[in-house]
Amino acid sequence: MTPSECASCSAGKQIQLVYALGKLGYDFGTQARRDSFTQAIPEGMNILDYLAQNPFEAQSLIWTLNLDATPIYAIMPSGAYASVTYERLRSFLGDDENIERVSIPGYIAGSVRLLSGEIVPAIIPEVRGIYGWSVAALIENLRQTYPTGPSEEEYSNKIREYLERIYYEFRNLGVTPQERALNFSATNAFQIADVMSTGTAADVGLDTITVEKSPICRADSDCYDVKLQFFNLQDSRRAGKVYRFTVDVSDAIPVSIGRVRSWSVAS
Repeated sequence: MTPSECASCSAGKQIQLVYALGKLGYDFGTQARRDSFTQAIPEGMNILDYLAQNPFEAQSLIWTLNLDATPIYAIMPSGAYASVTYERLRSFLGDDENIERVSIPGYIAGSVRLLSGEIVPAIIPEVRGIYGWSVAALIENLRQTYPTGPSEEEYSNKIREYLERIYYEFRNLGVTPQERALNFSATNAFQIADVMSTGTAADVGLDTITVEKSPICRADSDCYDVKLQFFNLQDSRRAGKVYRFTVDVSDAIPVSIGRVRSWSVAS
């Protein structure tokens, strides 16, 4: 993956799009803000229960998107439906048994200082693209949608391998078009499920994942091809297989274009 310039510009001013994956958290920003919450929350009540009873207080916290234990963005809902965004963030953070990871699309607007003194970029999120999921639930949903292909266990393992490689090997800030296309592919993962259901077997392994600028794209779009190359685990001399699908990242919320395509390649 190679860095690229921001895809969206307005009146000569860059608007930095972002599509980031991570885990939700929150921060108080200052000692005084933390103390005010400590004094306001009744003894024996946790902060999420307090926010459920006082949803207006959610805007007094700094909501963060974290990679591992490191905050990478502050999430700053804005506009007429900011309350809807706060409600979704609260519900996701409170459901840690079913929500392992979230997607946060939007626009970078300034920066925020956290309680630790760290300064992180601020995202104004697009609420319709905010999703939360667990890997197990996502795989089960995909397995029901694409029931054909290899055995259920093998199929699930192939999808899990792809997701975990995106989450850990290719983890990123979701800023460049390539990063946004890759992160989007691991959010709903329907293109990946299509690949795994039709093109993988027990003797085939995922080799490389690459993202390239698509040579053909519709007008006013910014298209990137996500390519997955597989190799034969039993015989390295046999031809491998490449699967390719296209993602348009010109908007804050990416969208897939066309069908998954595949072809054989020499090992």
